[in-house]
Amino acid sequence: MDIGALTDETLRELRRKREYPAVSLQLPTNRRSPYSPEDPVRLRNTVAEAKRRLADDTRAARAARMDVEARLDQAASEVDLTHSGDGLLVLVAPGEHQIWYLPRTVPQRVVISDTFLTRNLVAARLQEEPYWALALSESGTRLWDGAGETLTEVTTGGFPVKPEIPDHQDALPGRNFDKVGNHPTSPREESHVERERQYLRGVVGVLAPVLDREPRPLYVVGLRESVAQLEKLLPARPGLTVHRVENGSVAGCKPAELLELLRPAFERRRATRSGEVLRRLGDARGQRLFTSGLDEIWRTVREGRVALLAVEDHFRIAARVDGNGGHPVRVEPPTESLTADPSIHEDVIDEIVEAALGCGADIAFVPDDTLAEEDRMAAVLRY
Repeated sequence: MDIGALTDETLRELRRKREYPAVSLQLPTNRRSPYSPEDPVRLRNTVAEAKRRLADDTRAARAARMDVEARLDQAASEVDLTHSGDGLLVLVAPGEHQIWYLPRTVPQRVVISDTFLTRNLVAARLQEEPYWALALSESGTRLWDGAGETLTEVTTGGFPVKPEIPDHQDALPGRNFDKVGNHPTSPREESHVERERQYLRGVVGVLAPVLDREPRPLYVVGLRESVAQLEKLLPARPGLTVHRVENGSVAGCKPAELLELLRPAFERRRATRSGEVLRRLGDARGQRLFTSGLDEIWRTVREGRVALLAVEDHFRIAARVDGNGGHPVRVEPPTESLTADPSIHEDVIDEIVEAALGCGADIAFVPDDTLAEEDRMAAVLRY
């Protein structure tokens, strides 16, 4: 399944406890090289590792183990590596299996527990923030409904918007949305410029109700001058962020081509979000509402005090947790022995993320080494 199918209800269902063993396989895949020979080899090796660990796992009942092994083979045969994303997540437990294609790269891992590994699903959904992409062109302005790298053209509510230019007045050389132009020097050119302004006003008139209905970040793609003019005409709205993508012609642009134009703006947006997270953490430190480190965050999350949890993308800890949610103690046993001790949790960070979600906290994943001085994760507290 693509990450677009991940609803709050689905995520809650995935986070519940399963009959042991619940196996989570994750591995990186090559989105831009869909026929890469590395992907099927990596998938086979990950499945083989899971089977080997299950065979050595004395906690797994024989019937449950055989069921999971069969479902691992079935899931592997159903994976479509020609249409995968940047990562793959396979979830298998007695009586069920699921395949998720992720729009973000993940490390190759096998986790065996009584719950599924869901952290990368949460991170991927955050990455798939819905947005609008407006492609400005003299031949017609098109609106795209976007989520991550999925674009669907909007063809209702007045889109695409076509300019109303009389047949006998052709576009003047150097004065259209698709080419760099000069300042008007004649009445005819001034008339053409006024028609362009009227056209942009018409675009804003059709776009405004969409933004009122579904406020999202707006990416405007087109010639610099046209993008700037449209931004001036667009009424201010609380929470509306407009991202400029100043390029040349977007007439007839296909989704894949539009995504390539948008990609640098996406990266700037992600960097901005990371900056906002660090700002909130800094403010919380000054207000004495800041905490960091495994032990403190484990405790405050379970007390429901965390308002924002920030975690480095690939940070994980294996820890021994004794008793009823007692304090975790880091352990570094060989991978093969992780399942031998039921008190050892293979990834307590995943459990912390799930607990934070359960108490309504905001979750933010930041690039590795962003929180190196905070022991790789930090939190803003409610009180």
